[in-house]
Amino acid sequence: MQVSIVLPTYNEKENLTLVIQKLLNVFDDNRVKGNIIIVDDNSPDNTGILADQIAKREDRVQVIHREGKMGLGTAYVTGFKHALENNMADLVFSMDCDQSHDPAYIPDFIDMHLKGYDIVVGSRYISGGGVENWGIHRRIMSKGANLLSSTVLGIKVKDMTTGYRCYAGTVLKDINMDSITSNGYSFLEEILFMCNKRGFIIGETPIVFIDRTLGSSKLSKNEMWKFFLTLIRLKLK
Repeated sequence: MQVSIVLPTYNEKENLTLVIQKLLNVFDDNRVKGNIIIVDDNSPDNTGILADQIAKREDRVQVIHREGKMGLGTAYVTGFKHALENNMADLVFSMDCDQSHDPAYIPDFIDMHLKGYDIVVGSRYISGGGVENWGIHRRIMSKGANLLSSTVLGIKVKDMTTGYRCYAGTVLKDINMDSITSNGYSFLEEILFMCNKRGFIIGETPIVFIDRTLGSSKLSKNEMWKFFLTLIRLKLK
């Protein structure tokens, strides 16, 4: 089984080396045949240059450079397509590069896939899951957004906004990724909506999300507004 990890990056120089090493350790310790695809949006802090340096030393790391900041959603689509076309991936993971998603959970995702799930999401809101270093305001906002999204779209997933996911390669080949119009964090709800609509089986595995300690968050008020607009657009479909 070939596993590809897609890591979009924008100003993640402080985190990249640590995340890559943790991923490689998980591959080695669990005998996972894996590779890592970094999709960098011309980071001003030279994350892309660091990624190239790592790729020269480690053949399991590949780097895609884009001209500028084009959005999380398009970064994932670029990485997903690369994984399918070049690595013939059986499973494709999406992850954040800010150390909030622990690579140690990867074997749990794979186990869930082997039990018959087409998409596995890392859930903060099922038994065993949780968050660390969040204030009460952010906890309420996150839970509210997830409850609203799953209710409006009719998808029985408790964590609709998690970016830590595993997709079967057959799923990504089946859906039309080019038809996804969301280019930010709302991409996460739109692609899950498409997968559910196509009848794929979605499962959840618990994760503990640890808020970043290095670098700055990319989640803006504009992204939250786009989330709600996307929710309305998908409902009207």
